[in-house]
Order: sequence, then C-alpha cells, then structure tokens
Amino acid sequence: MAVEIHVDGRIAQGRLTSFAEGLERYLSYARDHGYAVPKVLQGLSGPMNSIRLTYRYEDLNAYEDHEARTLRDVGYAEAASGMEFVEGTLAYSVFREVE
Repeated sequence: MAVEIHVDGRIAQGRLTSFAEGLERYLSYARDHGYAVPKVLQGLSGPMNSIRLTYRYEDLNAYEDHEARTLRDVGYAEAASGMEFVEGTLAYSVFREVE
C-alpha cells in the first residue's frame, strides 16, 4: 500500500532565492544517489513562505529504509540542510493511499 510523507516548513523572509539554490543541490544529490525525490510545493495561502516536500513510497518499509539510509549519509544531510528551513518549522505527516 503506497504511502506519502509530507514535510512542511517555512523559509525566512528574503531567503527564497537561497532556498531555491539549496533545493536544486538537494534534488540533484537525491537523484544522483538513488534517494526518493520529492514533489515540491510552495504555499499560496497560509503562513508566508511555506514549503511542502511530498515523498512517495510503495510502502512503509520503503520509507523506513530510505530514512535509515539518509541517517548514515553525511552528504545527504549537508544537501538537505542547504535548503535553510527556519529552525523549528519542519513538521512530518505520513499518509497512506486508500484504495
């Protein structure tokens, strides 16, 4: 059963260009190293400069494997930290597809 992970966060005012540059480095790293590549959404309502990264996995085991692998990869952590989310704003939600 497919699952989606939604990662919501906020970018500081005036930092969207910097975020976009960091996002490109992150997406490139993820693609080049076989990680899940998220769909990226920018909020048009709600909190200013809100961003949602949406990852899709075939099941929870695939998500857990992905997470375990990222915890051992310093390069992944460096690429992800380059997106410059405001500290304390990241929130993770896990959804399963209902058929």
